[in-house]
Amino acid sequence: MNRKELVKDLKPCSTLMGEEQYWNIIAASLANSDDQSEQYAYIVKALDKLSLEEIIGFSLTTSHLTNEIYTSHMWCAGYIMNGGCSDDGFIDFRNWVVSRGKEVYYAAKAKPDSLINEVDVAEDEYAGFEEFGYVAGTVFENATETKIYDYIDSPIKYNLDITFDWDDDDEESMRVICPQLYAYYDE
Repeated sequence: MNRKELVKDLKPCSTLMGEEQYWNIIAASLANSDDQSEQYAYIVKALDKLSLEEIIGFSLTTSHLTNEIYTSHMWCAGYIMNGGCSDDGFIDFRNWVVSRGKEVYYAAKAKPDSLINEVDVAEDEYAGFEEFGYVAGTVFENATETKIYDYIDSPIKYNLDITFDWDDDDEESMRVICPQLYAYYDE
């Protein structure tokens, strides 16, 4: 039975992909690519081998991880690294942080200034990765000719409210939060 037929019986899913499987896909994509377009292509191929439920799980895990770093300090890091950071830019930035792998993600989650270790990558590419947020949906739609969102029953409680403890007009407030990033990009 092909995936176009399987989707007819698919119920909305709420199960996130296990982090080990998720991070293994990301690690392999980084090891087998030189830039974002190659990483994206690698992830497409990897997801295309999975079940529809696993593809949905990948999407949910990406949403969960990006939601976990929806913080004022992470936004400050994105603002500094990209010379500004709109709402959409912050989505792309958080996708980029996740796409850099487990170690980078958890270090940045604990201390966004740790992204100083990724500035070489960010200088080669904008510290944002919009397409990463859509990869599971693209694979799902290509396989089933339906939208992934029709089959997601998200258990994620999205953090939609941030209290900013920095101001882009107050350089010192950004320097306190991300001193290494600020010093590097202020040059």
